[in-house]
Amino acid sequence: MIIGHKSTFEDLKGLQKTGRLGHGYIFFGPSMTGKRTLALAFAKFLEKSEFDAPGENEVLQDLKVIDVAFMKSLDPEASGETIGINAVREIKNFLWQRPNVSSRRTLIIDNADILTTEAQNALLKITEEPPGSSLLLLLTSDIDAILPTIVSRLPKMYIGTVAEKKIAAWLTEEQGITKTNAAAAAKRALGKPGLAWRLAHDEAFRADLDLAEAFLKTPATARKEFIKKLIEPDDFRMRRFLDALVTVLAWQEPSAAKAAFWHKTLRLYENASDFTLNPRLQLEALMR
Repeated sequence: MIIGHKSTFEDLKGLQKTGRLGHGYIFFGPSMTGKRTLALAFAKFLEKSEFDAPGENEVLQDLKVIDVAFMKSLDPEASGETIGINAVREIKNFLWQRPNVSSRRTLIIDNADILTTEAQNALLKITEEPPGSSLLLLLTSDIDAILPTIVSRLPKMYIGTVAEKKIAAWLTEEQGITKTNAAAAAKRALGKPGLAWRLAHDEAFRADLDLAEAFLKTPATARKEFIKKLIEPDDFRMRRFLDALVTVLAWQEPSAAKAAFWHKTLRLYENASDFTLNPRLQLEALMR
């Protein structure tokens, strides 16, 4: 079920119906507002004339998604923080084939802001001369991290937040959450259906939130030791932790000091895919 964004879908549907659908778009806006779900639903619409997100085990013949999980499937040793040049080779192989049943071969790049510079330069060549039957959808919550030359070539669609009441109703009717819990989750979701879902179902994310809250409450004398233990596990991912930290900060009462810390955290999040950054030193600097 798609939560909100009906007008955006109608725009895309109208472009497709009149033959004016472009070969690529950038869906941008806050994280967890439904960019991926909308992109998947439109791919399904093109293939099956049904506008709804594909089911968990449903396979679309003319759809491919490039994300961190896909990169891990190519290289189990991949960091999980970037999408590299190997992804662009996969994109070319996919887009240059003719569609099987759909009018387009739809290629979705989730979190396109973590594409490496090398990968973005290679992707630029695809946007310059796309195959006629291709549809490239870049999803990002940080459009400034994408090369201006790519941004200038692709139309942009802003995917914003969704009304709290709609999210609460969705949690109750589609997710089986009690009205009381749904109302609480919808309020904390800040207009983000994806965040509401994670609050209701994602235990790992809730654990990250607990770590973020503990991180903020740790006294200055104990911060170095806390950070040392935080980054010790092999599965620690800087962006994942900062994602939780930004969420916790958004729940706090606003103040000038917190606003400054918020922006500092966001800048670190934007740079977290840079391998030259030392997580321990960066987190220590963040808490000074």
